[in-house]
Amino acid sequence: MTKWLIRIFAPIAIAASLVVVVASTRAQMGHERLPRNLSQMPEVAASPVAHPCSIATIAGAWVFTTNNLYLPDGTLDGNALGTANYHMGGTLDGTYDWEGTGGFYPGTRYAGNLSVNPDCTGTLSFHDVGDTYTVVQSIVIARNGQEIWGMFQNPSDDVGTFKLTRIKEPRD
Repeated sequence: MTKWLIRIFAPIAIAASLVVVVASTRAQMGHERLPRNLSQMPEVAASPVAHPCSIATIAGAWVFTTNNLYLPDGTLDGNALGTANYHMGGTLDGTYDWEGTGGFYPGTRYAGNLSVNPDCTGTLSFHDVGDTYTVVQSIVIARNGQEIWGMFQNPSDDVGTFKLTRIKEPRD
């Protein structure tokens, strides 16, 4: 049942995220609203990203929340809330509080690495300090580098989405 739900809803979630990113990017670039009748839309040629993203785009301090983390069997496993610091050298660190089926775990520290592609997608990989299990997450940079949206899915771990909001520009 869980695999069926993931196969149905994961592509829908990804497609919806892409629609939001495209609409957000158009709005940020000062484009006019889309016509109500889509047949009136002009042909648009594919073009490179006007302002490519890099680690510098997201370097700084962030806060985040996750949305309903699920185990592979479909059981709701909880939520997390925390901070993240992304550094110009491609490293990250922060803390998070997590509540789930096993209880409440405040102040968990983590560290890892990040990569950003020119098309404003990227990857975060991190582990809790003192643990070797690495979590890998896909991200999309939105709202001119003021938000990051992401999702992760590991067959042996949680499935979920998250959103980060910038709180401070980089110091390093």
